[in-house]
Amino acid sequence: MKRIFVIVMLSIHLFNAGGYLLLQQYQEYLTDRRMNELISQNLYNPNTLIEVKVAQHLPGITETWGDYKNIDGQVQLKNNCYNYVRLKVTRDTLYLMVIPNYEKTHLIKKNIIYAKQINDIPQGDKNQAAAKKASSTLKYSAPVIAYQFAQFEDIAPLIVKPLQTGLPTPTIAIGGQPPEILG
Repeated sequence: MKRIFVIVMLSIHLFNAGGYLLLQQYQEYLTDRRMNELISQNLYNPNTLIEVKVAQHLPGITETWGDYKNIDGQVQLKNNCYNYVRLKVTRDTLYLMVIPNYEKTHLIKKNIIYAKQINDIPQGDKNQAAAKKASSTLKYSAPVIAYQFAQFEDIAPLIVKPLQTGLPTPTIAIGGQPPEILG
C-alpha cells in the first residue's frame, strides 16, 4: 500500500515539475504535423492565403525571384502562428503567403496564461493598476546615497613603470659539469 502511494505521489510531482511542458510540446507537435499534412495534400483554400512582407537588406542577391516558390515552413508574427506555403525573395523584401494556424496560436496563448497564473504575475489591466497603486503608497522607502566623484585635475599623476619581461639570461647556471655518457 505504501509503495502504491509513493508511486502515485512521485508521478504527480514529476508531472507538476515538467509534465505539463512535455504535454504542451506534444500537443504543438501534433498540431504542426496535422497542418503540414493538410498543406502537403493542398487541402487549404488558396483564397484564405495572406501575403506578409518582411523588410530585409540583402545586397549580395543579384537575382530576384520573379514568382512565388512552393516552400513550406512556420513563422510567428505578433504572437500569432502561421504556416507559409509560398515564398518570394527580392533584394529588399521577403514575401510570404501564409495560412493562419489558429490551433497552435491558441495552445501558445493558453500556455502563457497558465505560466502567468503559476508565477503570480498579474493579468489584465485591473490587477496591474492595483499593483501600481499599492506600490506607490508604501510606508518605507530606501535611503538615498549621494556620491561625489573627484575630477581628473584633483588626482595626482600616476607614474607608470614598464614591466620587465623575460629572464636576464636565457641559461641556468649549474655548479658543475654534466655527467659523462657511459658507453
